[in-house]
Amino acid sequence: MKPFKSKPQERPFSNKIAKRVSKIPTADLEMWIDQALTEVSRNLSGFAKSDQKAYLDEALNGAEVLHAVVYEIHRRKTTTL
Repeated sequence: MKPFKSKPQERPFSNKIAKRVSKIPTADLEMWIDQALTEVSRNLSGFAKSDQKAYLDEALNGAEVLHAVVYEIHRRKTTTL
């Protein structure tokens, strides 16, 4: 018995991102994780230095992609055939 009931997680990323990510092989998605993390980190550093909103927008986009990729890999690894 689980102490908490798990609710289905809603996706905070767009269907367009989800659709694209679902068509990419798992090995490529694993490389995307590194790229997305680098993008988020670089843009947050840029924001800290210059306080421009564009950096936050790009960091948010990178975080959405990162979440979509991790969500898709998790779905693939935990779904039983």
